[in-house]
Amino acid sequence: MNTNNNFKINDFRNLFESYMNMYKNVIDIGLKNTPNFNLLNSSENCDSCPPKETCPPKYLGRIHRQAMKNEIIIIPFTVKNTCSITKTYRIGIRELKDLDGNLAPEQPVLKKRKVILAPNQSERVFMEINLTGFNDTNYQAEIVIRENEYNQNILFTLSVQDYDAAVFSPIDEAKYKRKWQSWKSHFYCDSPKRN
Repeated sequence: MNTNNNFKINDFRNLFESYMNMYKNVIDIGLKNTPNFNLLNSSENCDSCPPKETCPPKYLGRIHRQAMKNEIIIIPFTVKNTCSITKTYRIGIRELKDLDGNLAPEQPVLKKRKVILAPNQSERVFMEINLTGFNDTNYQAEIVIRENEYNQNILFTLSVQDYDAAVFSPIDEAKYKRKWQSWKSHFYCDSPKRN
């Protein structure tokens, strides 16, 4: 009797799977032959497709600077009005922090806090940072541009690190005092002026 029950369950499972495959094939054929009913349609004019996510970008753009400790750097950027009417934009900057969230020793200073721009007009804004006391690490802040209600951000990243500077070796001054010239010389070098 136990064998009979197993046989019936297996028969039922096989019958169910064959019906599912048959209906799946019928549905697939029907959908392929039905015009404008493709659920995965990638065309832009798809009335039956789910809406696409069209959020504005997180940042308008990015500015990256690399500098050494104890430098004073100036970072220029341009704000442009691409609208058809005159716009007033307020400009600010959030706190400059390292990647662990610690405040930088000095904060950036914006030279302008507001720009009024006619259509298609642009204006350059300067930001200054004194890197005295900075560590060799990466920092970031957001430059905020705001017309009325919405902040629009520019990501500013700063990499402070020591890098190889150009090396110059002054010539021994005693060599300048030697004026002897060979009869074979065709030129004469001037000695540097003394202050």
